[in-house]
Amino acid sequence: MTESEVATLMAEILETDEIAADESFFEVGGSSFLLLTLIARIQERTGVTLRMIDIIRRPTPVGVHELVDGVS
Repeated sequence: MTESEVATLMAEILETDEIAADESFFEVGGSSFLLLTLIARIQERTGVTLRMIDIIRRPTPVGVHELVDGVS
């Protein structure tokens, strides 16, 4: 899953037009419930299961991409 795909997925979940590569999921409206949605959609698309704490520590599209890339 590319950085751009992560940003697009986050934007869809947050119902916004765009999220920058260095923008925090939580600073643009994300919540723990929406984080679970993000984790589920990433798992559906990639087969990779991420932990909430990992995304909380790296909440940007760049950070999530690196997490997915590091696991797959």
